[in-house]
Amino acid sequence: MRSSSSSAAAQTSSEKAPQQAATTSSASSQATAAATSASVASASATASSETHATSTTTVSSQAVTSTATSQATTPAASASSSSTTTTLTVKATSQSSSSANTATASKAAVKSVAAPKVLATTNQAAEPKTDYSYHGEIKNDVSASTGDKAHNATNVAGVANNSNATPSVTNASWTVQNFVNQIGSAAMQVSQEYGVYASLMMAQAGLESAWGQSTLATNAHNLFGVKYNGTGEYVLMPTLEYYGGAYHRVNAKFQKYNSYYDSLVRYAQLINRNYPNSTKRAGSYQAAAQNLRHGVYGTYATDPTYASKLISVINTYSFYRFDQPVSQEKYENGHWYLYRNGQKQTGFQHINNGNKVVYYNGAGQMQYGQQNINGHWYYFDEGTGAMQAGVKYIASQAKNVYYNNQGQMQYGEQNINGSWYLFDQWTGAMKYGWQKLGNRTVYYDNNGKMAHGQANVKGHWYYFDDIDGHELTSQFKRIANQNKTVYYNDQGQMLYGPQVINGKTYYFDYGTGKLRADVFYYNSATKGTQYYNEQGQVVYGQANIHGHWYLFDKTTGNMKTGFQYIPEQHKTVYYNGAGQMQYGQQLINNHWYLFDKVTGAMKIGFQYIPEQNKTVYYDKNGHMLYGWQKLNGATYYFDPALGTMATGQKRLGGYWYNFENGKMSTGFTYLKDQNKTVYYDKNGHMLYGWQKLNGATYYFDTVTGEMAKGQKNINGHWYNFENGKMSTGFTYLKDQNKTVYYDKDGRMLYGWQKLNGATYYFDTVTGEMAKGQKHLGKYWYNFDAKGKMSIGFTDIKDQHKTVYYDKDGRMLYGSQTIAGKKYYFNPFTGALKK
Repeated sequence: MRSSSSSAAAQTSSEKAPQQAATTSSASSQATAAATSASVASASATASSETHATSTTTVSSQAVTSTATSQATTPAASASSSSTTTTLTVKATSQSSSSANTATASKAAVKSVAAPKVLATTNQAAEPKTDYSYHGEIKNDVSASTGDKAHNATNVAGVANNSNATPSVTNASWTVQNFVNQIGSAAMQVSQEYGVYASLMMAQAGLESAWGQSTLATNAHNLFGVKYNGTGEYVLMPTLEYYGGAYHRVNAKFQKYNSYYDSLVRYAQLINRNYPNSTKRAGSYQAAAQNLRHGVYGTYATDPTYASKLISVINTYSFYRFDQPVSQEKYENGHWYLYRNGQKQTGFQHINNGNKVVYYNGAGQMQYGQQNINGHWYYFDEGTGAMQAGVKYIASQAKNVYYNNQGQMQYGEQNINGSWYLFDQWTGAMKYGWQKLGNRTVYYDNNGKMAHGQANVKGHWYYFDDIDGHELTSQFKRIANQNKTVYYNDQGQMLYGPQVINGKTYYFDYGTGKLRADVFYYNSATKGTQYYNEQGQVVYGQANIHGHWYLFDKTTGNMKTGFQYIPEQHKTVYYNGAGQMQYGQQLINNHWYLFDKVTGAMKIGFQYIPEQNKTVYYDKNGHMLYGWQKLNGATYYFDPALGTMATGQKRLGGYWYNFENGKMSTGFTYLKDQNKTVYYDKNGHMLYGWQKLNGATYYFDTVTGEMAKGQKNINGHWYNFENGKMSTGFTYLKDQNKTVYYDKDGRMLYGWQKLNGATYYFDTVTGEMAKGQKHLGKYWYNFDAKGKMSIGFTDIKDQHKTVYYDKDGRMLYGSQTIAGKKYYFNPFTGALKK
């Protein structure tokens, strides 16, 4: 019995609790996982056939070899990728049941079932359901057209992973992770073979071996402190044993195992024999852990918290992920089978260990060679059973066939690695040679690949379309990479030498079939130079050759030169001595011409030359003009050397001229750049000084020619020019708010003036016409709104009085006899007394 005061705790590693607890196992789960290792000394177990170590503190170890037997068998005809099975026989003690006498270990076939990566959040982990039917796609073509067998079908998507990859753990330190890496697969295998929970085994093994760090574990693969049972090897280790009421230090024999797998098998046998309710019949690893307290011979451990500690470890590290079904390949009676949970599997299966997809028939036997499955033909490697994809040679039927990425034989046209092949619609056999596909004729070479481009078939060159492979017939073809044009007749064969095609004669090189084309040739018969285009035909009319336009006679094909009129385009063009159309400015026979830069049409009339920033003029013959020219009723001047049209002001022959958009200006002209108005006579000369124009008098500055505007003092006299016209008579000067008077010569008048039978007075300094009452000299005068001097009785409304002005316009005062009547006027204001 395991002592509750065992010093096994001293043997426990310093493994610390995980930093993060499982979600639902309470905050104490972390501490419990680590503390369990330290407190396992308090556990007490009962075992009928074996005694567990109460202490695993090692002073020295000595391996003693007893009896051990092992036997390995290998399935016949198995390829290198097949699993190897080793059988190890372990003799149990006389008290062991007969069913536990032999443990069979398929160590090389131990596999790990992939589990979903889910953190431990509950005390019960649900087993994932796995789909074992094949519905994937083989991505890579691993077979060859030579018939070599493919040994591995790779990258299968959508096939259940039956190859038992070890599940991942959570919250584990390096020590725990390393321990899991060593025993995980073995625990899953033993779990399947003996019906115990891998998670429970791993938790107990970890706690009782200090996560594989104990000397007993490292030297003897003994995970559970099992004493030597008299069979096999053992190691001597000092330990403390309790008897006679005290602890005694003794050297005890402990069982030595060849592997952790063997240690786990022995543990599983013990559980099945002594603690049957702690196997998978318990229904969950939690129940199995609790049932360790109720064994056939008593409790496994006396520690009342032992089960909760185990559960905490399982949840903390997600060990429940290892409680999954395991698949195993077995070779029986000359056939390979795949077992999962003891059941034979059928149909498509992915064998990850061999990285292949295989097929098991209804009896569960692996199939080889050609197989018809659900109406589709498949091929499985004769040695490994791996499903094949790609081109495969069937020697027995002397044919190449093709299996797609699903492994199914294909028919008709198929694109394989970018090339097209044809397979018989009934047998799937690869086709060769000439084939008729609908309305197109194609050719498949000796490798079955559809021909594209040039191909030599039995001494004749053919051309097959680059896209759909159809044979080209009765047509020219440009072979760009050989810089040649050839012709294929109605049989698709390349022609050579002289050939008449559609009524026209061509010549093809005898060696290469190249059409003699794109050349100028002097024809002595037509006495002219002709051009043969890329089709080898003589060209007529206009033609663009290597970026140059040419003109060829429509009858003879002879090349034209010089000026030529193109009636359909209503243009005259010019071809130089080489027959090339000319553009831009050209000096021809001592005359400058201009031809359109795009069309080559000869230009006439006004034309702007941007690169010289000038405007010139070409007459109807296309000649550039110079000097004075009368054009369209207007006068222009063109530079005598450059032909540049004059614009703006220009001094010519001692006179200033102005050219508005090239037209010579006459009459009044506003020069915007100088902000002045000038006048040019009919000859375009600028005028100066006094000028009589259109019945009006104007004055132009004698130096600048600027037309006078507004008031201007000329030779001591003030004049006024309204829009340039000289003012005469009464004139209101708005800017000075005054009315003045200019005589017939335009001069401003001052003082008393007799005008049109009326008397006016103009200021002797400003010339302003007097209005209203005004005191001049010693007398008061009055001038009406129009400036006329008042005489006789006059009402002064603003002063509410009536006064009298004599014939000289003077205001009278006192007693006055007027027209035989006596009147009296105020001696101060002149107001009539009424």
